[in-house]
Amino acid sequence: MQTVTIETLLRGLQEIPAENFAVGTVCDFLQTNPVDSDSLTPYLFFSNTCYTRNLIFKNELFEVMTLCWENGQATPIHDHDGQNCWMAMPQGKLQIINFRPAETVADQNLCRVEQTERFDVAQFCAAEVDPAEPIHQILNLPEFNSRAVSLHIYSRPFMSCQVYSTSLNEVRTRQLCYHSIGGKLCKTAGN
Repeated sequence: MQTVTIETLLRGLQEIPAENFAVGTVCDFLQTNPVDSDSLTPYLFFSNTCYTRNLIFKNELFEVMTLCWENGQATPIHDHDGQNCWMAMPQGKLQIINFRPAETVADQNLCRVEQTERFDVAQFCAAEVDPAEPIHQILNLPEFNSRAVSLHIYSRPFMSCQVYSTSLNEVRTRQLCYHSIGGKLCKTAGN
């Protein structure tokens, strides 16, 4: 399969007009421009305690980052604060589980979610979050038996999201941070 460097991908994303930077268009672009994982080496930082968020590029329209996953790591069930999200897989395989609210009491932060679909995203594939059903979880399942690297594009950039607890049936706002920026570890990044 023919791949492109991260620099080539970034140039191509910046050429997409803002009015077309949307569901469908960006996913198609990612699918036809798989990123060479070697070009991501400066942005790959793994941690034994959690998956890492490594910022590569950010402007007002979108941000691009690698998420680095040790085997068995997963996100909490979350959304993207109303923003669009796309994911490509330069290395490994991940599982996506989508959810929808089944019962909500907003003034008490109560929300029971139920699973709607589950699918795997393998190397050189792309996926996007459905704006009509944005709650999801990403997992590097133990049975995949390997590290994974996913490339994420968010439009517009955001620094908080809603996290859903299935055991407590509640939703809470979580502030987000980067493990590295531009290939340099952040001071608060832990290993």
